[in-house]
Amino acid sequence: MRCLRSCVAAMLLVVVAAPLPAQDIRFDPRPDWPAERQFDAFLEAGGYVLLEADTVLRPEDRVEGNLLVLEADVRIEGQVSGDVVAVGGDLFLRPGARVGGSVLVLGGGFYASRRAEIAGELTYRPNDIYAVRRGETAIRIHPVREIPETLTLHGLSGIKFPTYQRVDAWTLGLGATVRNIDWGWQPSLEAQVRLKTDRGRLEGTVRQAWYPTGSLSFGAEAERATRTNEGWVRGDIANTLSFFFVGDDFRNYYEADRVAVFLRGTETARWGPILEVEWEKARSLDASDRFVLFAEDVADPNPSIDDGEVLTGKLGARFRRRTAATSMTAAATVEVADATVGGDFTYAIGELTADWAGPGLAAHELEAFLLVRGDLSGSPPRQRWAAVGGRATLPTVPLLAERGSRLVYGQLAYLVPIERLRVGVLGAPRWFFRVAAGAGWNDGAEAGFETNLISGIRLSVFEVAVAVDPNASDLDAVVYGILRFPGDL
Repeated sequence: MRCLRSCVAAMLLVVVAAPLPAQDIRFDPRPDWPAERQFDAFLEAGGYVLLEADTVLRPEDRVEGNLLVLEADVRIEGQVSGDVVAVGGDLFLRPGARVGGSVLVLGGGFYASRRAEIAGELTYRPNDIYAVRRGETAIRIHPVREIPETLTLHGLSGIKFPTYQRVDAWTLGLGATVRNIDWGWQPSLEAQVRLKTDRGRLEGTVRQAWYPTGSLSFGAEAERATRTNEGWVRGDIANTLSFFFVGDDFRNYYEADRVAVFLRGTETARWGPILEVEWEKARSLDASDRFVLFAEDVADPNPSIDDGEVLTGKLGARFRRRTAATSMTAAATVEVADATVGGDFTYAIGELTADWAGPGLAAHELEAFLLVRGDLSGSPPRQRWAAVGGRATLPTVPLLAERGSRLVYGQLAYLVPIERLRVGVLGAPRWFFRVAAGAGWNDGAEAGFETNLISGIRLSVFEVAVAVDPNASDLDAVVYGILRFPGDL
């Protein structure tokens, strides 16, 4: 019956080949939610095709104009010449699908092939909740605001994933966030507590935030934490597993007490400011030998920092854009410290990051990443230095060997899916070729860029590859395996 209903709906769209008269739909957007204003403008323009039943649009099907999906699952293999809006349902764009306008998904799921095309913008708000009430003459859609308080437990029922590294050994954590969405600006309070098993010491984080609009947040935070400047290389899970199994820790660390006030864009905002004033008191941490499953229990040294206080101001902006086929994030910041105002150091540091993924030829994929970081004036303390090197970035270079107040790293990868070798839920393995280059140095020293040519196979989160330095005289190859989870470099 479900298949028959889908086919009938698809045939109706083909026969009409033009926007159908839709039932009157009424919606009252919240003024500070840009996605809801976009939906309201879509309804106001009218002339859309309405789908309220699960539907499959076949490759030969075409919708002329706009399409509204209301509490239904719709799979598009054909073409929609205008915009597509889905509320409370799941939208699937299969290979070969094409949307001539923008896509807006509110309170539902969005699943798209890289071989699908969206000519306009993609706005995806899966966590928003809407109530749809159908009357005899009209459909009313209301944002759900009646929940007075929301409790979000971090990790698994409040238990965060345990982390393992060379200065703290195992760290066990609990965390939760409470938000009142019935009050103006939706205040939220986040709290975390962490136990450092090596030293038997507790530390924690408290963060209070407000959301004056759907794309902006501001607040204050205070914490005692182990900090790193290499978190962009590997996430907590991948770094923990790598260190536990083979002894590779892709981060350097220091401990800090810090207090900050901030103004930031939200995770769903396309553009967002970065404004922060922070006080930090930092201390060096020593590495100790730890148990490693398949390597020697000898930890690499953790470099010392310049113990002391830093009072900084940070200003910048972040950009995010996602379509069915591509995703991009970029950020630029400047951090300034002045010892005459407060703290023990005077310096200015600039940083630019960009991360892009999109289609290549045929069903192939491209990935690119760039980080440029360096002192603009003064001498930044060593807790502001960063490093690269090792299997996660430059496999032929010793782990974290390229380090300094100035760091440049970039990589470009081309991936080719091997569909004939598809492995169940793991998907198809992908052969890849990657070029990576980077250097870390200090003012007065010369940058010695290292380049690696890397080729291998990636299956889900597993990567096995061989890397060579094309500038080396002997071209000794480094064969390695590594885990790459979503969000890892």
